[in-house]
Amino acid sequence: MSTTIEVVCFKYKPLKNNEFPLRIRITKDRKTKYISLGVSVAPQYWDFDRNQPTLDCPDREYLEKLIANKLRTILKNAEKE
Repeated sequence: MSTTIEVVCFKYKPLKNNEFPLRIRITKDRKTKYISLGVSVAPQYWDFDRNQPTLDCPDREYLEKLIANKLRTILKNAEKE
């Protein structure tokens, strides 16, 4: 029973401002669940290969802190189960 957790830029549904929402993808027992981070990013500021903001992203520090906090919360909840 392995679980994978990763951040993805959901490029399949662009928003009206042509940005893509960021989501956390949790896969457990071949079932996938997406959790929205409530933020979006322009495609030129997201590295789709490494699933993280690019070095020239204006909100890079904020996005990295937000992602780290959300992942930490998810991992704590997973340990309780």
